[in-house]
Amino acid sequence: MEANADAVLRGITLYEAVALPLTTDGVSIGEQLLRRTIAYQLAGHEYLPRPVRVAAAEALEAIDQRQDRLQAQTAVRALARTVRECRTEKL
Repeated sequence: MEANADAVLRGITLYEAVALPLTTDGVSIGEQLLRRTIAYQLAGHEYLPRPVRVAAAEALEAIDQRQDRLQAQTAVRALARTVRECRTEKL
């Protein structure tokens, strides 16, 4: 379960990087769509703890809006915090 939560976090941060690039050239639309698809597949994994799924959905929604980089970063940080909290609850 922990590995799944970590994979979701990784997948979503990779999608964030291509959806909200720091340079104007960024990445191709094809790569953006591929990363988005992977992030959504990972976030929908049935074995994820519910809090991770909810935080992942919020992060994906914020990234998909592509309007507010700070909002997306805040949502991804919240996901990272949720993943960490799930790890510590298991100890």
